[in-house]
Amino acid sequence: MVIPNEFISFDGTDIHQLRDFLLSQRRISGWTQEELSERSGVSVRTIRNLETGSNTNPRRTSVALLLSALGAAPAAPPETAPWGADDMAALPEQRPEAYRARSSEPSPWHGPRPLGDPLVGRQLDMRHVLASAQRSRLVVLTGPGGVGKTRLALAAASRLRPLFRGGVAVVELRDCPAEHLDPAHARAELTRVTREFTGVSGHSLAGARGGRRLLVLDGAEHVAQQTARAARQLLDEHPGLHLLVTSRRALAASAAETWEVEPLRVDGPKGRDMPVPSAVELLLRRVQAALPTLDLAHHLPLVTTLCQLLDGVPLAIEIAAQRLRSLPLTSLLQEDTLFHLLGQADTGGLSAHRTLSDSVRWSYDLLPASHRELLHDLVALPDGFSLDDVLTAQPSRRPEMVRVAHLLAELADASLVQTHRERQYTYRIHALVRHVVTQLARHSQNTAA
Repeated sequence: MVIPNEFISFDGTDIHQLRDFLLSQRRISGWTQEELSERSGVSVRTIRNLETGSNTNPRRTSVALLLSALGAAPAAPPETAPWGADDMAALPEQRPEAYRARSSEPSPWHGPRPLGDPLVGRQLDMRHVLASAQRSRLVVLTGPGGVGKTRLALAAASRLRPLFRGGVAVVELRDCPAEHLDPAHARAELTRVTREFTGVSGHSLAGARGGRRLLVLDGAEHVAQQTARAARQLLDEHPGLHLLVTSRRALAASAAETWEVEPLRVDGPKGRDMPVPSAVELLLRRVQAALPTLDLAHHLPLVTTLCQLLDGVPLAIEIAAQRLRSLPLTSLLQEDTLFHLLGQADTGGLSAHRTLSDSVRWSYDLLPASHRELLHDLVALPDGFSLDDVLTAQPSRRPEMVRVAHLLAELADASLVQTHRERQYTYRIHALVRHVVTQLARHSQNTAA
């Protein structure tokens, strides 16, 4: 049995042609090595070594991603071949005409597509997702609602598309019933929608073209356990299938690579020539697109304050940019009124939920009563609290410390509590979550009264 090598051995002519191609295409595109790295997911060091000719034995997947980013993507291997076993020794223009024509055809895509606008502040996330999708068949993106998991997953799937000649399918799971309400129905519906795209139906990924396939399962938090079971079964039954899952709750699947998508950066080094934080950049981009006549360049401190109040959550920032069509920037800088103004705004197709409040309420409604009770206590604590702070604030909970620790961990797994992993683990709750939970508690008290 011959085990395919993960690396490609080039002779002097091949590596010279590859080097010239990378250099010329990168310069034609006007990209630096760093920009090509961000677009391809390949490290700057690998690109530099390829362009200097010092690396004569590159990884197949690195070459594939570079060619894809430069618009010359190769075909992926047949489904029966191990990952990385495709014939990548020749550049696309060196291959037979029939092969080039076949490889230039885009692989099938079913379901929602990426919006096409540039991702802001997601270079590190993109590099990690692209690399993870090559070494693991199950990748899970977690994070709070509105943080941009879906947008990142779709953008990553688009970049990975040339490597999946069998096609890419995106399945939204929002309409599956919650597993804690009806496990049997949830399992049946999840099985139905996944089989629809992996079976033999008209728009399945099991087409005549063959090849490796990518299935994106979007919004699995309410069926996390069923999704983990379905993933194991799908990967066993379909050797050429790869899964990319978005979920506010991590999946209990040992084979999964999990990446936590965090809010955008709201602070950074100060200075006239320093780039603005990614959260500020996103708001400025969205305002420029929607209101070209509104110049916020002279109000960057206020814009930064607004992004800090929004905790760098992209969906909240985009809604705030929409609100600036009718409200002045200063009206959004009062935390007491900010989320009231934003919480009722229609997301305009930016989210699966109608409003920001609906997005948080979705996660809240999935919690058991014991978890909700603790969450109500946690929103009263200042940011950066520890487990001991929780027990000190509620002395009656100290005898059941193990149970409280378990509930806190569950809230963190549900992306309702954010964890800062330093010498001592500390926790915080995003301002939007704090606002919605506080409003729910007041409503409950008023109703009881």
